[in-house]
Amino acid sequence: MHLRRVVALVLSAAVLLSVGGCGAKKQATLTPKIAPPVIAAEGVLRAGVDLSYPPFAGEAGGKKVGIDVDVAAAVAERLGLRLEVVDIKSADVPAALKAKTIDIALGAVPIADAVLADVTVAGSYFTDGPGLFSMVASGAPAPTIKQDGLAKLRVGAQQGSAVFWALESAYGEGFVAASPAVRGAFEALSAGSLDVVAADAVVGAYLARDFPGVAFVGQYGSAEPLGVLVAKDDSALESAIRGVLDVLSSEGVLDAIRTKWVGALPVLEAEASGDTSTTP
Repeated sequence: MHLRRVVALVLSAAVLLSVGGCGAKKQATLTPKIAPPVIAAEGVLRAGVDLSYPPFAGEAGGKKVGIDVDVAAAVAERLGLRLEVVDIKSADVPAALKAKTIDIALGAVPIADAVLADVTVAGSYFTDGPGLFSMVASGAPAPTIKQDGLAKLRVGAQQGSAVFWALESAYGEGFVAASPAVRGAFEALSAGSLDVVAADAVVGAYLARDFPGVAFVGQYGSAEPLGVLVAKDDSALESAIRGVLDVLSSEGVLDAIRTKWVGALPVLEAEASGDTSTTP
């Protein structure tokens, strides 16, 4: 399927489905492919996301938007269901899945963490990990900065983030120029006060669109596949979601969602996770 057509389908699905519960247009022609008790409510897929974590999920113009919202919308559409988005923090997901207040959860949760949280992973939809960003001259190809080549560079990161602590451990206390938020580090990079910013690659690629000349220049450590979660041992819903994710991947829909939010960010290299779903 041509990528432009896929993007159009994704945007259409997002407009019609991603704001469930917020006055979204009702889909009278939907034919549900699964029903209670596989899902909690007839004709509805309740998806838990963290609306405080763009670009995975957030709010804009009164609508719930983001990578997780678009993926959930695409899944709901393929299952013939209306999407209802529920704002929820990662720590509350296992209990909400068990109580059936949500059917699935997305939230940039690595599969390894999901297993430890005692929930079931119904396939992966994205790969994410620490990335490096730097200024690149207009028209010039982005250089590649290796993770072992930072010692003589001015490196910034968000205070207390995972990559901040990884860099401090590797290069010593005080090596990183800490900022309260990732955006502050990008502002320093754009102003010439830093050579490199280390940040979550997806978040960084999303923010970099606001800073002309800033580009992804390398990966720092391994990336991890992010999972769509269902309740522990919920085999029927797991099977349904996994099948839809495989189709969305094979048809290029997941790639189109990725491009919509993070542009040309390269697919990150991930360690083997034991999950067989394709992760864009």
